[in-house]
Amino acid sequence: MFVERREASRRNAFKLGSLFFHEEPHCLDCLIWNVSDFGALIEVEAHACPPQQFRVVATALNLDRNAVQTWRDGRKIGVSFVL
Repeated sequence: MFVERREASRRNAFKLGSLFFHEEPHCLDCLIWNVSDFGALIEVEAHACPPQQFRVVATALNLDRNAVQTWRDGRKIGVSFVL
């Protein structure tokens, strides 16, 4: 049985975004599958290795938030937003 552990329900997004960080390269493209006030599900290229913390930006979603990786399964990454 599936148990929802999120603080808020996610809304579908399916928009392109970018991850920004201080290491090389400084930016990665991503696909944002869903988003809430507390986190998001993003997808990156299989070979991409973003750092543990980064900034998620998606103009189409009016999103510009600092985030930390919570989990990763292949190309998909669950992130939590931080201050």
